[in-house]
Amino acid sequence: MTDLSDHPLAHRTVLTVPDAETLFADVRRTSARWLLGRYGAAPLEPGRHRLDPATVLTNQTACLPDGSERAIRLQLREEREEAVWRTTITALASEDMAAVSVGLEVFPDEGARPRAGRPKLVRDLVAALRPEDGSARLTLDAQCVEAGGVETLMDVLCDPERRLPVVVAADPVRPPVDGLWSERLERIVRQAAGAASLYRLADLEAVDAFREAIGEDHGVAPGAVRTYLTDVDPAWGKDASRHRLLTAARMCDAEDRAWFGMVRAVQRLSTAAPLPRPLRRVLFPDETARRHGGREHGRPGIGRGAAVPVLPPPPDTPPPSSTDPDEAARLRGEAEDLRAELDRAREELRQARLDAELSARSLAALEEQRDRAVSQAEEDMETALRAMDGEEAARAEVYVLRERLCGEGRYEETVVKEAAGAPDSFATVWERLDSLDGVLVTADAQRALELDDAQRGHIWAAKAWKGLRALNSYARAAKDGFKGGFYQYCSSPQSGGEWPRKQVALVESETTMNRWGEERIFPVPAGVDASGMAEMQSHLKIDSKGSTSPRVYFLDDTKGITGRVIVGYIGAHLTNTRTN
Repeated sequence: MTDLSDHPLAHRTVLTVPDAETLFADVRRTSARWLLGRYGAAPLEPGRHRLDPATVLTNQTACLPDGSERAIRLQLREEREEAVWRTTITALASEDMAAVSVGLEVFPDEGARPRAGRPKLVRDLVAALRPEDGSARLTLDAQCVEAGGVETLMDVLCDPERRLPVVVAADPVRPPVDGLWSERLERIVRQAAGAASLYRLADLEAVDAFREAIGEDHGVAPGAVRTYLTDVDPAWGKDASRHRLLTAARMCDAEDRAWFGMVRAVQRLSTAAPLPRPLRRVLFPDETARRHGGREHGRPGIGRGAAVPVLPPPPDTPPPSSTDPDEAARLRGEAEDLRAELDRAREELRQARLDAELSARSLAALEEQRDRAVSQAEEDMETALRAMDGEEAARAEVYVLRERLCGEGRYEETVVKEAAGAPDSFATVWERLDSLDGVLVTADAQRALELDDAQRGHIWAAKAWKGLRALNSYARAAKDGFKGGFYQYCSSPQSGGEWPRKQVALVESETTMNRWGEERIFPVPAGVDASGMAEMQSHLKIDSKGSTSPRVYFLDDTKGITGRVIVGYIGAHLTNTRTN
């Protein structure tokens, strides 16, 4: 399910097909079955068709100069109580590509927050079209890979033409008796069909062969499921962090929802992927305007070049006097026809206005998305420059210290083990918490692990870890006699610029605390508060763009009973005056 608070585009799938010969017939046939199942009608001739009082289907065709079809578009608009839902199916057959896209947009009414899933039509099209993604086939079920087929799978993973993720699963050695692992894998496969190519390693021999081919870092252990993004680099161990791994333990944990996060991540990547240029550039003529006064659904229409009808007199105006009853009846009939024509023209105008309004809302959302992306890029650039400055300062310091140790004949002390590096997930962050002697984390792990589902999850994990280490350094400094708080510590030379001051907030606004203060009460040791809970307003800003914008809430108890910084929350942005 997709939250529609940021953008009306709730889902999009693009399927590339190897053969364009039957593309339009297959898309029309599959779409017709889908429409018949929902409305009991599937008019596919060009024009606008009202399926019920709240639903309109518009069919358009783009043709080549010789009159043959180049592209078709079916757009279903449903006006519901909470939102307007618009599903657009576009099929294109050109020299560059043969493909079909399915997009679902949802335009909520003010105050409404509907949630939308992928249209069932996507699975129907995958079954009918047998699409491909580079050298991979897109299927409804996971393709079984035996040891002898591992090289073919490697070709798929490393294919530079691949656009979509690849999901690879390996059966557990001892499947749980409750069937939870198989049930979850089935749901991952069902929801990812069309948005990823799907593979299942047949047995332990296949698992071993795959691990040997791709390397230990990128491999999949029995019971694990991994999502491989594009541009896999098996030779670079650090690249493995880009490709999310769901362990067997998490797949088998009834309380863990990480499997659902994997589904959402795959579908999000499908939706966020840029529309191929040929599909972006295809233009459709206005079928209504091209009717030239023809008839739609067996009724007169108004088209470009058609005569403008003369409005009939008001209903209460008596007809012109005539001694011929037949002439009077003819005039009354013409008046009724003109009234009906006027009603249809008014309805056409209403539909055009609604289309224009939805297009304007889509454009506004795209502009907001662009502005956020530009702002995010600028913030990321600043973060990168700070990291480079910190790295250079650390290198200089290491050089000086190494020179001093070597001068004292203690060269062996300059040789250290390779550093672990930044964590690439919040799961890894949680594994490292024991190394922080100055920080006590009481936060709910599940709220933090949900952040791994986001596209920027690995960036947030690295920044959150950096923030936790900064809090840990502050706790040590406080133990050694530092008198100020964390904000003052970030401003002092002692911190080495480990955490930017502008990404620290010590208090929330009065309005926020009055309305949503209960969200900021988190677990603490009983020695800190007998209730086991305490209010925390101080927080680190892990990100500042988008609705998620993670936060780390903490309580400074370095001068208290624990002598540590207590972190009560790591997760998505809590409610405040901007988010509500």
